[in-house]
Amino acid sequence: MAYVLRSQLNALIKRYPTGRGRIIKVKGGLQLEWRQQLQPTRFARKYEVLVRWYGINDIPDVEILSPNLQELANGKRSPHEFLSKKNTKPCLMFNGKGSKDWTFNMLIAESIIPWTMEWLYYWELWLSDGEWRGGGVHPGELMIEQYKERLQSSKGAKSKDKFR
Repeated sequence: MAYVLRSQLNALIKRYPTGRGRIIKVKGGLQLEWRQQLQPTRFARKYEVLVRWYGINDIPDVEILSPNLQELANGKRSPHEFLSKKNTKPCLMFNGKGSKDWTFNMLIAESIIPWTMEWLYYWELWLSDGEWRGGGVHPGELMIEQYKERLQSSKGAKSKDKFR
């Protein structure tokens, strides 16, 4: 497990030298944390992003730390984010119903970070006119933790569809 996390961290450091990352001990094992400032376009604002990943049995958890997107949107949530009490957690992928957008052997540096930049681009468009142009599945009132629980339980279910 440590090797997989270290490989991900090394790829992030190589591709995004301005970011900061570490592997820390948490309850139940190890966790990769990566902080990166992203700017989706040359004229866009800059965003501080935190990515957490607990390893091969999990999907990365992305949080927009600043600026506060809910404040910028006057309390509104875009249709393409997970419910969160604190910071915005963008919905970057859908793993379910026979689809797997992200797998543990994909590099976060080549998937999650570029997907986050793309999400921020579409978020800024949504902020300007209220229309989400980024496509994808909208999680509604689902929290990322609930989504992860559904992913885990669906691995054990053979024919049941847990994402209805």
